[in-house]
Amino acid sequence: MNAGVLRLLWDGEYICPVRYPLEYEILSEATEQEEVGAWLLHANLRLARLGEEGAFFMAPDVIGAADITRIKGELAKFRDTYGPAVLLLDFIRQSDVGARLLVPGEYIVLYELERAVSQSSVLETQLKSLIGVISNAAQRNSNHENLRRLLEHLMRDGYVVMANKDTGAYQVTGKIDQLYAVLQFLDENKVVPDQEVDDLDEGAQHEMPIHTDPKEDGA
Repeated sequence: MNAGVLRLLWDGEYICPVRYPLEYEILSEATEQEEVGAWLLHANLRLARLGEEGAFFMAPDVIGAADITRIKGELAKFRDTYGPAVLLLDFIRQSDVGARLLVPGEYIVLYELERAVSQSSVLETQLKSLIGVISNAAQRNSNHENLRRLLEHLMRDGYVVMANKDTGAYQVTGKIDQLYAVLQFLDENKVVPDQEVDDLDEGAQHEMPIHTDPKEDGA
């Protein structure tokens, strides 16, 4: 059983082939999955995955009252928990760089994104409207600088990694699938993010991919 894999899972990371290629390869082995799963079970946790080939993450083995409360809190605070990533990724998607749905492994090149913004007043206006969302962005900055900080914001949140510093290329990680799953869950269960979530039944909770922080649960 690999200690590095356990450490990442315990820290709440999503282990995908883009962000953690070595650990993902290790965890793709059936034997490793069994050993890790058995180890997590002692802490009432389990090894979960986003789809058959998606990222691995740690989740509660049985969803209890504390998990339900946390899920409701996250959904009620949708704008703070997931809102920034949704806005920033949607901005990229609307540009010429990411016209299609962003998927794990796809590349986003800073200079191409900058060129798309320079050629579209609509995109430039949208970028300015996101200044308050992007970490360390400012109206006085150039488009290039604010776009760089936009990508760095997504990188800190784990949605992209730096693929090539020289070319300004970033690569989308498997964590984006978790975001899409949350959005799908909200849509299917008719949950309004701005309102308090009171109608989550236990079955729906099991369909939503969540991970847990054992430090918060006292494990």
